Amino acid sequence: MMRAGWVVLVMVCAGCLGVAEGSIDEGSVGGGQPSGGLAGAGGGSVAGGVAGGGSAGGSGGGSGGGRAGGAAGGAAPGGGTGGGTVDAGLTDPCAAVRCGANSTCQLNPVRCECNPGFASDGGTCLPGDPGVPALRSQAQVCAAFTEGYRSRVTGMDFIPGAGMCDVGTLTRPAIDDALARLNFHRWLAGLGPVRDNAGQNTAAQACSVVSAWNPAGPAAHFPPPTSTCYSAAGAGGAGSSNIAWGSANAADAIDQWMIDWGNETTFGHRRWFLYPSLDDVGIGFYRGGNNYGSASCSAVFGAGNPGPNPAWFSFPPAGFSPISIARWTWSVHGDIPQSAPTATVTRLSDNAVLPVRVEVMQGGYGRLAAVTLVRMGWDPVAGQTYRVVLEGSSGPRREWEVKPLMCP
Repeated sequence: MMRAGWVVLVMVCAGCLGVAEGSIDEGSVGGGQPSGGLAGAGGGSVAGGVAGGGSAGGSGGGSGGGRAGGAAGGAAPGGGTGGGTVDAGLTDPCAAVRCGANSTCQLNPVRCECNPGFASDGGTCLPGDPGVPALRSQAQVCAAFTEGYRSRVTGMDFIPGAGMCDVGTLTRPAIDDALARLNFHRWLAGLGPVRDNAGQNTAAQACSVVSAWNPAGPAAHFPPPTSTCYSAAGAGGAGSSNIAWGSANAADAIDQWMIDWGNETTFGHRRWFLYPSLDDVGIGFYRGGNNYGSASCSAVFGAGNPGPNPAWFSFPPAGFSPISIARWTWSVHGDIPQSAPTATVTRLSDNAVLPVRVEVMQGGYGRLAAVTLVRMGWDPVAGQTYRVVLEGSSGPRREWEVKPLMCP
């Protein structure tokens, strides 16, 4: 299938200050807020996770004005006006249109469009997504957040089968919701989007049913043949998937794995989701069972993503992040100091140094080294800027600023 992602290229009359002809067509997108789940289980040798994508854009320049039109009739050669008529030429409809910064008047119909490399936020033309989290605007981050959390499901997200061990059907819109959620988180971190794979979806769905009907925990990655609703496909899927229990739907399970409650020493699920090379994934969800009312599996061993592969990155990233996500545990991945690492977090509004503890993550989940910053008695606040410095006795010093914001 095509890659899931966001298209924030609404270019109809963006930045119009006045229009002589035509009309302005404005659209809006609805959003939602992330909902929590019960417990995302990790453990085993293959627990992990995956997540959001975006595309890099260039920058264009200049502000548009109107385009002068018209042609004048002239005198006859040899002198004199000859008494003829003067042809005033055609009238350019754009001559009476004033476009805003970074936009230009276009014809048929008359409208202002953002210049190449710029995208509309509904009223002005902003530089397109630069691909670097620290350079993104508040409007770009909130638009991506809204798209990543909106529901595409209009009917049933899961259709149960005839019997309790029947895997049922996870509908296409439900899979797309989960992919959009995952790809938003990856985009936020500056990584490329992932796509689903039919074969991995089948394995993840089989994993979901056997996980739903058996005890939660690390052992769920290796269900024995005596397990309720056991199948070879389900066991194979469990061995290469993230597993979560108690989520309302497949998309909300993505947030469970990103939060990674109960896996504070590894954050394995988040690390798989934020593995830069992750590509094809599988999405499964089963509603029912004898544990928490649902189970979800996400196959995360695909690789070959052609997107960015930064030397290091943080989550939440440098730059703006929705406040709901900025309040999750902060993590840093890749080429980072790991020998006796320490971190200093300074709130820039008053230069207060806020206490944090650095934890080095165990295991090779997501193929990258990682640490977490455990906040001690404080939480981020929207509208503040937090400068973070991570350093150790060896390895590169890393510094960035986190800017939580409240998205509408």
